[in-house]
Amino acid sequence: MSYLVLARRYRPQTFKEVIGQPHVVRTLTNALKHQKLSHALLFSGIKGTGKTTVARIIAKSLNCQNLMDGYEPCNACSNCVEISKGIFVDVIEIDAASNRGIDQIRDLIENLKFAPAKGKAKIYIIDEAHMLTREASNALLKSLEEPPSHVYFILATTEPNKLLPTILSRCQRYDFRRLEHPLIVKYLKEVCQKENYEIEEEALELIAKEAQGSLRDALSLLDQAMAYGTKTKEDVISAFGWHETLLIEELASILLEKNLKKALEIAQKVYDQGIDLIYLMEKLTEFFRELLVIKAFPKESKMSFHTPVVRDLVLENELEDILLIFQSLVKDLEIIRKSSYPQLQFELALLKICEYGKLIPLKDLIEKLDQISINNFSFSIGSPEEHKEIKEKSWENFVEEIKKESLPLYGLVSSLSKPEIKAEEVFLKLSSSSNIVDSPYYKILKEKIESYFNRPFRIEIEEKKRSTLEEVKERPEVKAVLKTLSAKIAYIQPLKE
Repeated sequence: MSYLVLARRYRPQTFKEVIGQPHVVRTLTNALKHQKLSHALLFSGIKGTGKTTVARIIAKSLNCQNLMDGYEPCNACSNCVEISKGIFVDVIEIDAASNRGIDQIRDLIENLKFAPAKGKAKIYIIDEAHMLTREASNALLKSLEEPPSHVYFILATTEPNKLLPTILSRCQRYDFRRLEHPLIVKYLKEVCQKENYEIEEEALELIAKEAQGSLRDALSLLDQAMAYGTKTKEDVISAFGWHETLLIEELASILLEKNLKKALEIAQKVYDQGIDLIYLMEKLTEFFRELLVIKAFPKESKMSFHTPVVRDLVLENELEDILLIFQSLVKDLEIIRKSSYPQLQFELALLKICEYGKLIPLKDLIEKLDQISINNFSFSIGSPEEHKEIKEKSWENFVEEIKKESLPLYGLVSSLSKPEIKAEEVFLKLSSSSNIVDSPYYKILKEKIESYFNRPFRIEIEEKKRSTLEEVKERPEVKAVLKTLSAKIAYIQPLKE
């Protein structure tokens, strides 16, 4: 007798056996119980979460001869048995990946008018529905909206975003969630007990992690592990060739330590071994996402490491440091996927993270710039009493007063740069190109300024001289910035007048 794989042997046959989709099961069972099930259903979600399985259970519920509780199939009558075997004439499963054209859909539509041959209802299960062509999808629209009373459509897809909006609007949508890691581990333990197979929980943890929320993938991996005879976590790593688990922890340690020399060495090691760099970067990115969770919620984490030094480094590093590495890896992963030189991009990704320590945080830069301003470029403007008076009678306040009094004067004063308000005078330096003195409003403006600030107003007109590049480099403020920030001048852009 041929061997039946675990994924098929333990496929749920009733709603009660469905794992990890309580929101879907509850809604569907209530609809069946009250005979309010929609004739067009859409099941979406990642592979291996139970979409086709639930579709078959619905088919059994609609055709069962001894329905229990108004929704649960008996799995004993001839209809249920034939549906479970996939030979029931009134349950038609269509793989849209290989039957995606308009001709196949026309044949389907042509058969809708015929009553069920054996059961109570005809059920069409269209798997990978997003693979249907636009023409085929459009041909199906009318049947989805107004199917015969004995016909039910169940569309299953991993990519609902690729379906036409008109298809989506005609279906009741059910989103199948990715199964949680602890739930998969628990289920795998139950399967091992039923199979009388002893295996360490850490090994099951590793299998569940690799399945990434897909119960079918988890059972397939467990099947393979049992065939290999694995008992421990190390056996699983050896059986599946998952040695990159150790490599990823080594890489994580290097990035957390910011060890440039080791980063170059391991990049060469990865190249020599011919490891898939995209896959490795995906795993490394996922690993740092888990480290981020550990750092944020240390008490809730149950993650174990092959190398204890990783946990120590996670504790030593700040949350912001781990987040920075995670963000960098996410960006570099996309770059490597598109790059013609993945090896060079992989090296660059590692080296960039190792050099992060030399970067100065933005808040520190701002503090240093503030210090430059305080130490080098603050100027005294007289006694506290004079300072208070000038602050109260500011140039901005003066401009606002002029705006209220005279628009022509406001237009003239708005064109001026802010003068230097000294204790003994109000001083304005202008270039020779300015024609303020020739303005008919200049005399009135001068009187207004002197009256407001209670001190004389003096203008000095000078021929503007362009600074040479060497003079710019020698300016005290430029030197102060270069010294404080350990910076270099890359380029000086001369500006127009």
